[in-house]
This record gives sequence, C-alpha cells and structure tokens, in this order.
Amino acid sequence: MANLALDALLRRISDSGLLDDPVAEDDIVYGRARLDGAGADVMVNVDPELEEVEEPDSEVLLAAIARVLAMSEAQWTEIVEAVAGEIEEGVADDGPIVEQTDLRAELEPKSVVVFADAVLLSLAAPRQFPDSRILVQLDEDFEIENVEVMADEGSETIEFDSLDDLLDHISSPEER
Repeated sequence: MANLALDALLRRISDSGLLDDPVAEDDIVYGRARLDGAGADVMVNVDPELEEVEEPDSEVLLAAIARVLAMSEAQWTEIVEAVAGEIEEGVADDGPIVEQTDLRAELEPKSVVVFADAVLLSLAAPRQFPDSRILVQLDEDFEIENVEVMADEGSETIEFDSLDDLLDHISSPEER
C-alpha cells in the first residue's frame, strides 16, 4: 500500500511541475527546485510520513511544497536573521569561529525537507562552519522551532522511522 501511495504522490508532484525530474525512493519523493526567496536551487525531499499515515494527503503536501518554494525574499531574510542570531548567541561562549564573516551573508540553502506540517532546512556556512551543516526546523508559518549546527560526519546516513524520531535526534544532546 505504501508503494501505491508514494507512486500517487510522485504522479501529483510530477504533474504539478513543482520539482524538476522528481523521483520516488525510500518512502520519499525528491527533486530539485528553485527556492525563490533565497535565490537558490535546492534539493527538495517530500516526506509523506508513510509509516504514520496510510494515505498521505497529496493536496496538503503539494500546498506545503508550493508555499516553501514561493517564500518571499523578505520571509527568507527573516529566517536568515533569526538563524544567524540564534547561532551567534549559541556560540558566543564556545571560542572563536574559523573565520570572522557575516553569517547572514554566508548562509546557503542546500536542501529542504517538506512534511505536511513542517519544513526542515539544511544550510551551509562554509567559511564559519566548514565541517558542519545547519538544520533549521520551521513550522507551517515559517516560524523557527529549532536551530542546530551539526558536524558533517562524511557520508554516514542515518534513517529515522518518523519526523518525531528525526526531531528527537537533532534536538538531543550530543551523546552519540
């Protein structure tokens, strides 16, 4: 049943034209798209959370994809300002960063994960955090729920059974 639901979602996303050459694999649909507000092309992963719902609501997911891709420059700037502020506050006592540059100007979107009720951004800041990525969880209104700077661990892949497991992982203290 999950394959049928994923195939149906893939067809809907393909028909919508929101993602370039979308592919369904490992219970997600992904493809490249333009993130208008950031002026960047990103990989977009759409997670229908098939482990939690038998039949995902394609219309809700399509609307979420369209909403994030159509994010205005002003909305993107607000997110960047808030992310930079949280990171600067969080690393103020951790010692010097690799390079002194304005984080706001350096943050680059790399990928977006779209859920029915949340968005997860993966950002890079190659000068200040060359061996890390910045994960930002946004709610439906693009309000920041969580920001975390995570060390890149090479090509290690971690799979999660649900959005809750992913969120627990990125918000738990480093005990790994």
